[in-house]
Amino acid sequence: MSDTVQFSFPLSSRMRSFIELRDGLACLESAHGAHDGPSWLHAACDLRTSLIGDHGRKPVVPEVIALLQDVETYLNGLSKGAPHYQDHIRKACDNIQHHIEQLMPGVPDAARILENDALLGAYLNTQKKHDWLGHKLCLHQSIKAIWNHSEERTLPLHRALVPLCNAVDTLDGMLNDFVSWKKEVAIGGSGHITPDRKAPCGLLVIALPEEAVADGIIPDISGNRLAIRVRFQQWLPGEKTIDYKKDQPYSMMLIPIGG
Repeated sequence: MSDTVQFSFPLSSRMRSFIELRDGLACLESAHGAHDGPSWLHAACDLRTSLIGDHGRKPVVPEVIALLQDVETYLNGLSKGAPHYQDHIRKACDNIQHHIEQLMPGVPDAARILENDALLGAYLNTQKKHDWLGHKLCLHQSIKAIWNHSEERTLPLHRALVPLCNAVDTLDGMLNDFVSWKKEVAIGGSGHITPDRKAPCGLLVIALPEEAVADGIIPDISGNRLAIRVRFQQWLPGEKTIDYKKDQPYSMMLIPIGG
């Protein structure tokens, strides 16, 4: 949808792992393009947590492979009722299989860099411990000088992540192709979504007009895969969160993958 902002709300642990990875890769690429050392380090450490499976997260590559397999199964089911789309679906499944084959060995070079890079290790340590001697201050003072040679430091990781980035881009695009948008209105800023119990869903996507998000209107989601409450809040500069009490139009889709 054009001129909208989309918010993804995972309804399963597998989909949560994927969304964390997708957003982590996007942050890493954005920081790399902007030559923003602190932001790149923060994104790389978050990505490390996803790949290795730390701080309560599962290793994410098997989760991505499982989602790709779910998409392939779903597409094969669709092809039985839509023979005129079989050629298109076959090509999509071939593409999925290519990504699965690329990811089956994992991304060992990326994992090795993320585990062994001294700068990343130092940055992680500053987040974990009381730093009375000022290591954190020292690290941030040195980043600017280190980033004068940022391509040497960052390019090996970005190259090693190419198969994973390609698979994530393909999967993210496909997840939005299965169902159409449904228009809703949250009366007084609040509404409910009742998923079909016979169709397990892994992801809820809410779309709002850009101008609404620019005014600080953000969806707050609670519930589970049986009943979901949509409540809109407003985030205003320098003020606490307030409940948005006006009627708010929005669009939504429930994606029947990864449930």
